[in-house]
Amino acid sequence: MKLWKFLLLAASLAMVGGVALLGFNFLVLPAIIHHNKVVTMPDIRGMSVRGADTELGLLDLDVEVSRQRSHPSVPEGMILDQIPGPQARIRGGRTVRVITSSGPPAGAVPQLAGLSLRQAEITLQRENYRLGRVLRIRRPGVTEQIVDYQNPGAGLELYKGAVVDLVVAEPAAADLVRMPDLAGVPLYKARQVIADAGFGLAPVVYERTGDVAPNLVIAQRPAAGRRIRKGERLELVASSR
Repeated sequence: MKLWKFLLLAASLAMVGGVALLGFNFLVLPAIIHHNKVVTMPDIRGMSVRGADTELGLLDLDVEVSRQRSHPSVPEGMILDQIPGPQARIRGGRTVRVITSSGPPAGAVPQLAGLSLRQAEITLQRENYRLGRVLRIRRPGVTEQIVDYQNPGAGLELYKGAVVDLVVAEPAAADLVRMPDLAGVPLYKARQVIADAGFGLAPVVYERTGDVAPNLVIAQRPAAGRRIRKGERLELVASSR
């Protein structure tokens, strides 16, 4: 057979095959699908692809993963969305496209050591992490609550929404001293007692009394017996003529 005859025969066969394929796609296949049963689309969100494939297989439907996206709480591989949606009417033989979770997005845990507790809370919230347990330790010389340690450590790659625990140093408990009873004590002696105890003294208030000798303590604030912090300022009322 001559070459040109062979090429002509091949082109003719290819044309016939193409026409037959188009006819199947546009005439035969729609007719087959058209005769498939119409079913109600179930809600497969939150299921695994394998589980959805099993359930949809009972309805003569196929599953195809179209893409993935991250989600802060849905585990990797679970279905986030579906097309068609739940309760949609669809003929058997069709393909249901789904979007699956790639798991929580990851990021570097921020540096929290040295921040105040409030600043650490704001930073965690801004970076989409959650504050976990807070262990408090008292430390001399600390004037406010400061983050001393964090777990997980700064810079560690961790999924968003994860919990970060903190150890927070806070001011040591102030020494409390019982307020002495200064009623009837000479003012000069009361001043000395207050100074020796480490308290401050506000300007003394004088009141005229007819039956009490002058310069004696007749009232005090805080009251006798109360537990007060060292360095606290006391008030005295003294008698005068």
